[in-house]
Amino acid sequence: MVASLINVLGFTTGAILYAMLLWMVVRSHPPDQGWVASSSDRLSLLTGVLGLFWNIGAFSAYGLPTLGLVEPSPLLMSFAFSALGFLPAVVVHSVLRSRGELKRAVDRSILYFAYALSFSSSLLHVVAALRWHLLFSPTAFLILMAGFAAVMIALLIDTRKTPGSSRALWVVALAVFAVSALHLSKHTGTDPWWLELLGHHASLPLALAFLHQDYRFALADIFLKRALALILLVCLVFGIYAFGVAPVVTTWTVQGGADEPMILMLLAMWVGTALVYPLIRSFTAWFVDTVVLERPDYDMLLAQASQAIAGQDTAESILEDLKGLIGPALCARSVQWRTVDTRNAELVQKVVTTTAHSATLFIPTVDMPQYAVSIAELEGGRRLLSDDIAAIEKLAHLVARRIDAIRTAHERFERDIREREISQLASEAELRALRAQIHPHFLFNALTTIGYLIQAAPDKALSTLMRLSGLLRSVLRSSPEFSTLGEELAIITAYLDIESARFEDRLSVNIDVSEDLRQLRIPSLLLQPIVENAVKHGISESRTGGQVRISANLTDADSEGASLRLVVEDTGAGGSRAQFASGRSRGVGLNNVEKRLNCYGKGTAQMQIISKPGIGTHIELVLPLKTIADPVVGVK
Repeated sequence: MVASLINVLGFTTGAILYAMLLWMVVRSHPPDQGWVASSSDRLSLLTGVLGLFWNIGAFSAYGLPTLGLVEPSPLLMSFAFSALGFLPAVVVHSVLRSRGELKRAVDRSILYFAYALSFSSSLLHVVAALRWHLLFSPTAFLILMAGFAAVMIALLIDTRKTPGSSRALWVVALAVFAVSALHLSKHTGTDPWWLELLGHHASLPLALAFLHQDYRFALADIFLKRALALILLVCLVFGIYAFGVAPVVTTWTVQGGADEPMILMLLAMWVGTALVYPLIRSFTAWFVDTVVLERPDYDMLLAQASQAIAGQDTAESILEDLKGLIGPALCARSVQWRTVDTRNAELVQKVVTTTAHSATLFIPTVDMPQYAVSIAELEGGRRLLSDDIAAIEKLAHLVARRIDAIRTAHERFERDIREREISQLASEAELRALRAQIHPHFLFNALTTIGYLIQAAPDKALSTLMRLSGLLRSVLRSSPEFSTLGEELAIITAYLDIESARFEDRLSVNIDVSEDLRQLRIPSLLLQPIVENAVKHGISESRTGGQVRISANLTDADSEGASLRLVVEDTGAGGSRAQFASGRSRGVGLNNVEKRLNCYGKGTAQMQIISKPGIGTHIELVLPLKTIADPVVGVK
């Protein structure tokens, strides 16, 4: 009873699994290629057809009689056993093909011998059916057992350098088939259930060995998860029947019990089986993904991607990192990125577009250019499942947001640079205009002095004119925007020498600036207008004349916020605040200096003016050393 149940369930399961295999091959086949596009396609299709034909025929021979139906004809069964005999030859073909194009004579010899064994056994089965009306030929199975045992040994020697896990799988499959052939050659119909399981269902490990060569991921995703779930369900049902229902039914029958409790027990077991099946599906999915395929942990992959792209500052480097992450995770032989035209609506509507053996990942950035990542040649017949697609969609959005952030930062940086350049150009233009005001102002004052000397002291006019010529050459030449304090004092000293010729004893000069400070840079002609105002409005308007004092010192010299303090003061006429404000509104020099300080110091440079009638005027400039040592703008 148990052996008959094993055969019914086993062949039913085998037929379902091989039908699933055929569906998998058809589904994973590229639609733009013919069925004979490659040997892999031919072997896949041949394996599915042979396995399905064998399991249907075997079910007719060993399952239908159990159900009380008529046995099939011997000729039909001879074809079914012939299909079983060709399955190991197809496995050998797959193993040898995976090592190359069968260029070695040894490989071709093994392959021809394997197919010769299958063909000869098929011929014996057909002869036995036609001549003696037998379901199979025992001699044919003995030939298959001995022949494929020899093929297995030859393959072990020929493929000794092949990885051990791959060799172990198909060697076990061939060994199981050899045992099965031996069992079928001596089959009596009264064998125990475990021997029936081993002897009649050897086609399953052969199919698994074949599929592992070319469709590892497809086998696992489409075939193995469902197969394991179905096998575990069958085992559960068989276990419940063999160790639960059958003993109870036997005891119940012997004791003459009622049928209602037994029916309720069967119903309860059926309901329990239905409730347990979702757990079986979840367990098989976890087992295949984690143990068999070793799929990556996508949460960890996303964390690694986030950490990797965080250190990149260009879209190209980010996309290269994405290639390095996606390729190993999806077992893709080729991952390439390219710029895309977003006017193609079909590409933009979906982040991930999949085909049989490839996928396209669109990077949905906000601005142009946008990118697409082509994922091609997935190994092992792999297809992207929902968790794969969800993970790479998250990667696409993660990469897109990082690229958008980089572009925003670059745009902000470029905008700041443009604004700074515009501000710099505006400041330079303003400074040029201010310096252009200084030159005629200085020239006018100098010529006024020469005119006075020609009338008042003609003997001094010529020498003073020569000094003025040199001074104007220094002032009016195209000089840098910044000069040293010593160079500015040299110009001021030459100017004051000319004015001394005019005022004689009424003008005295005192310059107190150390040599160290004379090396500091300050804006050109910054002190000159102040000194001119001191002479023109202070000394010249005082009957007794006066003194012009120029000094410089450092404030907070020990700190990073040190400043240069420049003082220009005179002991001339001075003036009230109202008088001074009125004079500034009509004049050029001090307003010019103040505007230039605002341009250079950006509010950090200061000018302070103190003027008292009859006492004189005190003007103090404070220039932060950072401003004058590293100026923001400069005239070229």
